[in-house]
Amino acid sequence: MCLSRKINRILQRRTIKNRSRCGAPRTVRTEQSKKKVKQLLHLKKRQSQRKVVFGLQRHNIKGKRTSVQRTIKELNLKPIKLKKAQKLTTLNTQQRVSCAKKLIQKFGPRKNGQKWQWNKIINTDFSGILTIEGFRNNENDVIYAEHSSEIPADLREASVVKFPSGVMFLGAISTKGLIPQSCPFNFTQWLQDQCPLDKRKRIYMIGDLYAEFLREEAVPAINEVVKNLDEVIFQDDQDSKHRTKVAMDVVYDHFEERIEPNDGDATFADVWPIKSIWGILKEKTRGKKFQTLDLLVDFINSEWQKITPDQCEAMLDNVPKRLAKVVQLDGNQVYEH
Repeated sequence: MCLSRKINRILQRRTIKNRSRCGAPRTVRTEQSKKKVKQLLHLKKRQSQRKVVFGLQRHNIKGKRTSVQRTIKELNLKPIKLKKAQKLTTLNTQQRVSCAKKLIQKFGPRKNGQKWQWNKIINTDFSGILTIEGFRNNENDVIYAEHSSEIPADLREASVVKFPSGVMFLGAISTKGLIPQSCPFNFTQWLQDQCPLDKRKRIYMIGDLYAEFLREEAVPAINEVVKNLDEVIFQDDQDSKHRTKVAMDVVYDHFEERIEPNDGDATFADVWPIKSIWGILKEKTRGKKFQTLDLLVDFINSEWQKITPDQCEAMLDNVPKRLAKVVQLDGNQVYEH
């Protein structure tokens, strides 16, 4: 009986929606306030709900934090985390466009084209320092409680090592896989092994040491993977150590061709795939703590081995597409392609 009454009601009204009820009009979340909230918040950098409340008050519009929160929900706006990216100046963007055009012209835009040489590229880079503390988001260092006084002492602090131990790696990517194949070079350990007998003296990375590392470690590892050094094109970045005469001599002694630093551009972190590899490995350490450097090194080595040659080839095949995107975006950052 109840069901038939509801069916008749729907048929008579020709809608399943309830009839609007009378009620007191909104006094805070009005159309005017919603419009102003969207104007203050939508696609605005470094904006917050607190700043929006102050913005409403400056325009003599009623509003509190809770009202702003409800308005944001009604407007279907969501906070989207910004991606960290290299800072680009006007000169950087101009150089990126120029270098991208040169590289596309020289090594080909399409895999089935006659100019295609991206399969010969050996893309090398340092990882930056990876620490035993791992990668963490400090914004997650919170405890939910009714009052701060109820938080026990062992939960009150987010302990952080001020200067955590770390290690820097060096590796390369080719269409035949990562180089070295089993694990990246532990460059920190190699550098320590070059220390003089007087341990009080610190050793710094200079052009002579970089050249020695290339000759003793990097070149043999590359040769082991590609088999013929005459068929590869070597690439590293614009770091001053890489451009010293002694380092350049080692490169030209062992490789027929090299992407010149001025063509490779040091601000191509969003283009060169080895940068993506290090980004992936850094993300793998998020939220992890390692008791020793050896455990950190073992973890990086195991994750390194999971990246397949097919994945490496796909990443290098995608480089000209990313370069074309750089040109299309007038040198601005490329996030996806």
